[in-house]
Amino acid sequence: MSIRNQRQILCEYGHKIYAHGFVAANDGNLSVRLDDKRILITPTLLSKSDLRPRDLIVLDYEGKIIRGKAPSSEYRLHLAIYRQRSDVGAIIHTHPPYATAFAVSGMELRELFLPEMIVTIGKIPLVPYAPPSSQQLADAAAQYMIDYDVVLLQNHGLVAVGSNLSEAYARTERSEHCLQIYFIARIMGNIRQLTDDEVEELLNLYSVNPRIRNLIQKR
Repeated sequence: MSIRNQRQILCEYGHKIYAHGFVAANDGNLSVRLDDKRILITPTLLSKSDLRPRDLIVLDYEGKIIRGKAPSSEYRLHLAIYRQRSDVGAIIHTHPPYATAFAVSGMELRELFLPEMIVTIGKIPLVPYAPPSSQQLADAAAQYMIDYDVVLLQNHGLVAVGSNLSEAYARTERSEHCLQIYFIARIMGNIRQLTDDEVEELLNLYSVNPRIRNLIQKR
């Protein structure tokens, strides 16, 4: 895919996360891996609702600007994950209300209660707090991302990765939806987790990523 098309698609997903309330003001950041030397990332201090293809920044893997002005302050987070996971082609960092509420509350999601989540995401761990935009946060999140495709950043938000933006966005949206369901069910008073046999049946019925399967079977 040409870089021109990549720019257009990245903007479309930026508009999408804003429209769905996953970010506010100029929060959040998105990126795609262009090749083994460059990434394309959103700029700093710009609402995702206003993104245009020419606003996007091209960086090398050392963080040097190849084209554009100032990248998102979270560029270290993106670069650290790309270095850690060669299979990741896109990263979306957002502040969805339910996911961020979990992160602020110091909660993670390891309970297996929805089939859809089990076969697509697995579990969502909580990365301990570190200052936003810091190398400390970037390194910690990238370490968690060795095993997980979605993580919560304590007191901060959510990060989802995928082979492309479509997959990273789907994981973002599904995570927020499942966390909302969990929150409502908890208020109602009861959450029925699936049994070991029910979980194993799901893993046998669907083509589940080996990394997710391994984490689920470790419970």
